[in-house]
Amino acid sequence: MTNLLFQFRLQSRHGAAGDALSVDFRNGDQEPWQPLEPSLRTPGFRLYLLSLLLCQHHYLVANAVERQLPLATVDGVLSVTASADWMIEAVNGTFQVRLEAADGAATPELDGPSRAFLERRMKVCPVSRNLPGTVSKSIVVQAAG
Repeated sequence: MTNLLFQFRLQSRHGAAGDALSVDFRNGDQEPWQPLEPSLRTPGFRLYLLSLLLCQHHYLVANAVERQLPLATVDGVLSVTASADWMIEAVNGTFQVRLEAADGAATPELDGPSRAFLERRMKVCPVSRNLPGTVSKSIVVQAAG
């Protein structure tokens, strides 16, 4: 049986850059990225996977605020592997975070404890918590280079 691959790419801006969010998707590594603009014609499974991505992003942003981490941008990629009968088997996400400096201050660092805190808190997103225990899940937060 052939597995199905769904990928989502998220970009968000925060703080002084203004708030903005965009999401692109593709089905498989060889497909071109397409903007995702949900409508009544968007397939339900794609909306379900979008909810997983947006829940992860929400928990990252909310917990960065709680930790007083001044977000500038977040770039994320979420890959979901499903079986041929559309059962989710694996979820892998990488979120790159860029922090912004306060006026006249040095740009803060996203240190190891802060990354671990964000990753731990993102795991309690209700959408991902409701995935079956058999689903392999990996969410990584990194400092943008």
